[in-house]
Amino acid sequence: MVKDALAPVMPGLLVSFLAIVFGTGLGMLFGIYEEPIKDYLSAQIKAHPEIHEQTPDNLKRQTGGAWRDIQRAHFHAQGLGALSVGISLVLGFSWVAAPIKRWLALATGLGALLYPFTWLVIGLRVGSMGEEAAHASVDWLAGLSVPLFFGGMLLTLGILFLGWLFPDEMPGVLKKFSA
Repeated sequence: MVKDALAPVMPGLLVSFLAIVFGTGLGMLFGIYEEPIKDYLSAQIKAHPEIHEQTPDNLKRQTGGAWRDIQRAHFHAQGLGALSVGISLVLGFSWVAAPIKRWLALATGLGALLYPFTWLVIGLRVGSMGEEAAHASVDWLAGLSVPLFFGGMLLTLGILFLGWLFPDEMPGVLKKFSA
């Protein structure tokens, strides 16, 4: 029963766990290399005086901002990965057809894995590009990953809501979409 229920969502679960592993790996790297990472970020900012005002306060603020962006990659990978695991499990035991389960679980997993990369790239690019340009350079990735995750989450919520409202009718509603 459990194996059959989870089989369609396994690709999504795998990608979701990859997001968690990515976030955990970043956290471990931060624990070991926090100061060298901050030194690298500071050096990048100092190497581009045409972009960054070279006052001590601004250098400290810019380095702190870049470091915070990199930390956001860790936070988002952990949180979104865990949420995506939960969403995939809910989908696995839902009433919808297996292909829908598979694609929604995969969408949320991909969103959970890709979105944290936006923050990592932003943090690493702030020194050489400036904050606005660093954000703009990954708009396309955020524009892809956010709808994947959030859309999958909202559609799963809709599935739960419809299953609650019409518990007896739902299994046959999407029968024509079954594989």
